[in-house]
Amino acid sequence: MLTEQQVTTLAHAMTESSHVARFIDVGYTYLGQFVAHDIVPQTNPIPGQSRDVLPYLNMDSVYGIGNQTATLLDARGLFPIRRTTPQGPEDLPRTDGVPNIPELRNDDNVIVSQLHLFWQRLHNVILQRGYASTAGEARAMTTLVFQLVVVEDYLRQVLAPAVFDSVFRFNQRWLNLPSRPIAREFAHAAFRFGHSMVRPFYESFPQKPDVTLPELFQSNRNLDPRLELDFRRMFGWPVLNNRVEDAMTIDPFITREMRQVPIPTGATINIAEMNLRAGIAAQLPPGKAYVQQLLAGPNGSKLKAAFGIRPLPDLGPLADKLMPSSGISIENLPLWPYLLLEASHASEGKHLGVVGSLICAEGLANAIAGAPHSIYRDRWFPVDEVLSWLGALGDELQEQRRVFANAAYTERTFCMRHVVELVLRNN
Repeated sequence: MLTEQQVTTLAHAMTESSHVARFIDVGYTYLGQFVAHDIVPQTNPIPGQSRDVLPYLNMDSVYGIGNQTATLLDARGLFPIRRTTPQGPEDLPRTDGVPNIPELRNDDNVIVSQLHLFWQRLHNVILQRGYASTAGEARAMTTLVFQLVVVEDYLRQVLAPAVFDSVFRFNQRWLNLPSRPIAREFAHAAFRFGHSMVRPFYESFPQKPDVTLPELFQSNRNLDPRLELDFRRMFGWPVLNNRVEDAMTIDPFITREMRQVPIPTGATINIAEMNLRAGIAAQLPPGKAYVQQLLAGPNGSKLKAAFGIRPLPDLGPLADKLMPSSGISIENLPLWPYLLLEASHASEGKHLGVVGSLICAEGLANAIAGAPHSIYRDRWFPVDEVLSWLGALGDELQEQRRVFANAAYTERTFCMRHVVELVLRNN
């Protein structure tokens, strides 16, 4: 376990620089954050401002639990979406700036708040177009489309290809399993990889080019009209001559702006330091020790044979940022930065390494399998069968297929871009 000084030293070293990926569209950084808010409780909950988080990818962060859902919808079963001015952007319903949503973390920054609004708009489109006859049916359809995007688009990109195929193509052991809590390794290490993908500035706001990261943190206030997103620029859709915006690489380096992220109390936090302390509080083993335990376990020989898992030999590019006198080595490197280092070593940050992928795949497969509305209900569903199951909604989604903006993604069978077009053209 690292000392207090080592935590500070490592956090500073990790936030010295970062690199543009050219592999993953920028919107997936925040789609991952949205997913985390749905199934992972707050690290440092604020009394009275946190909800009961269940380990199911069921969009409770949007719909709430039990009777709460009815309080979020109007008499027609629609989410009441408003504009701050007649010509202003659509925004979440707010009272004195505070949004009326179950998961207040979804208002931490203007990208996630607009993603929250996006899924509310999809719910409304489903009802208004007659794809569903009740709000309950619309929720089920929205949740299934969301899960389909998470598996077929998001995870297909961020997981090591061999792990994605093994878990989501050839392995059906996730079906009909009893629900399980989210693993510590998932919540406090592996699924925090998205912090390394955050950019220092963004170009996906048509009214204000080059929005800096600090400008995104505008919680508990009406949406600034200059900060209305163009989702086409965030999710693999070429706009005229504009290049689709890229996320940063998945590696142990995080943009410097993440050293001072504002929180609702008015204070700021260093994200890297917060993540390191969360791993210590969860009593996670160092990364190398975790891998050694994995290989020594009952499935260790199979995992090694299937994926070639072995402990990382050294700190790699992190070594250049750390003085030998720091006492930080590959032996005591915490699991979170270890998995980021694994991604850098395995694919130059294009996607997670095998160990990080296995943790994330298991966590999300279980979260989907245990959800009341699930694409895994009763039997394994290929993509086209899920779309067929959705009836007319699935038919319209399939009509949205286009050539991918990034040629490397041609194998994606279904993606966020299909849903974006459906929602925008019905807005």
